[in-house]
Amino acid sequence: MTFIGIVIFLIGLFLVFDCKKHGLNGSCFCKSEDRAMDTLRERYARGEITSEEFITMKNTLS
Repeated sequence: MTFIGIVIFLIGLFLVFDCKKHGLNGSCFCKSEDRAMDTLRERYARGEITSEEFITMKNTLS
């Protein structure tokens, strides 16, 4: 029983430190949906996609 508690504790620590390590840039495990939106914004800013494509993809992600 103690072993299971230790494993759950370690998983919790991993999730907390993973999110803190990556900050607010959306690349941590718990914010994967924000990462897709950030990538979409970056592609639009670089001119890889048009505004119509951006809007369509944004609505798909929302």
